[in-house]
Amino acid sequence: MERNSERGFTILELLISTAALLGLLTGVLGLFSRGQAIFNNERGTLDMVQDTRTAFDRFTDEVRMAGAGLPGYRGVISGSQTSLVVRGDFSNVGSIVTSTGTSSGGKFSVGSANGFAVGQTVSLLSVGGATAGHAALAKVTAVDSIATPNTITIDTADAWPLTAGAVVNGFGAGTMINVIERRTYQGITDSSSADLGAITRTVVYESTLTSGTAIQPTEVICRNVLTPEGATGLLFTYYDAADNVLAFDSSGLVDQTRVAKVRIDLQVRGNNRDLQSGQYRILKLSSMIQVRGQYIPAVGF
Repeated sequence: MERNSERGFTILELLISTAALLGLLTGVLGLFSRGQAIFNNERGTLDMVQDTRTAFDRFTDEVRMAGAGLPGYRGVISGSQTSLVVRGDFSNVGSIVTSTGTSSGGKFSVGSANGFAVGQTVSLLSVGGATAGHAALAKVTAVDSIATPNTITIDTADAWPLTAGAVVNGFGAGTMINVIERRTYQGITDSSSADLGAITRTVVYESTLTSGTAIQPTEVICRNVLTPEGATGLLFTYYDAADNVLAFDSSGLVDQTRVAKVRIDLQVRGNNRDLQSGQYRILKLSSMIQVRGQYIPAVGF
């Protein structure tokens, strides 16, 4: 009768099986790692799209309000291919003068002084009578929103006429008063800057004869605004009321007195190259904006 013998694995068999198991685990881990990388890549792309669209919508909405509370062709202060400076009543703070003229010290009786504050810059825009269309900028020195009627007092010594012949004492009943801010958008093109490809935004009250007070310091509102090659992905194009493209002068600036529309083209590049194609993913956004202007028949409000 033959006895059964128990045999174990030989060293060679153990090495082979271990090597096979390690190879299998390496393949599985490789697939998992690649899948995780693709997931992170897709999530990063979705975040880029969402963040960029949010910033772009806010950006274009603000530019669209340029010129609100001002006479025609006064909304754009300066424009180049990668920078834009606009002004207007972006906060929708305004009132109407109810008195027949100003009292001593530049005090105006208004329908409501809510939203007005000392230090703000306001526009005075006459809409009727012999001074219709006259406009000026001035700083608020006092606000009374309790008394009846409400009053707003401006610094008459710091008033800046926007139209010829405009004087503070010429603004009577029906004059529109609006808080005017200046907003500057700048694409960073310096290749040595850590913020290359970012768009910054600065908010101040508009200047009169003196500089306006800062409201919000410079902040980055969008990053990675770059082409696949790493060039700036921000481009402003300017049009007059007849849709003619306005040329830039020798300093790279547009004639702001003729700007009726602004086209904004944006290219945003992903942080990393796509794992499948090896190329950067690019999001392109574009918007043609009619700058808000008052009393421009060819453009409208």
